[in-house]
Amino acid sequence: MYVSVHDAGAFYRFDRNRRKFVFNRQEVRKGFLQKPKFPEVVHLTDEGNHPVLFAAKGSHGLWTAPGKHKYVRIPRLYDDSGYGFPWKTWLKVDVLNSSKKLPIWMQYYGKWGNQHSKCHPLSKMGLQICQFTDGPTGIPMKPHDFQCQNATN
Repeated sequence: MYVSVHDAGAFYRFDRNRRKFVFNRQEVRKGFLQKPKFPEVVHLTDEGNHPVLFAAKGSHGLWTAPGKHKYVRIPRLYDDSGYGFPWKTWLKVDVLNSSKKLPIWMQYYGKWGNQHSKCHPLSKMGLQICQFTDGPTGIPMKPHDFQCQNATN
């Protein structure tokens, strides 16, 4: 499972014995100042069939545990996440077949977020350290997509 946080992300593998997703490795897609610390495990719902993830307040960060998460070292930027209103996303999943015509929103090449603002003075030198950022790129701009290993047509 891959969890994305700003310009970084973490890969988790499912440990059948522990019935949890366990941290495997992380990547930083851009920005040498980003160094998030990802939680070691992802817990499942009480029913034990879905991972529990936490959207950051006012942000596009997605975390595997509630709390205050530092994701940039200088200046110190944090995401806050916690138990809010649950989104049962697994009740409405659209599986897309790449060999068929994709919906129009999958063809969006822009950024999914607000215009960047409240930037650190060093941003004028190209560091782009802002409280609000343009958000992640659209799905077609990602370097690779994720394939279902046991998918059927």
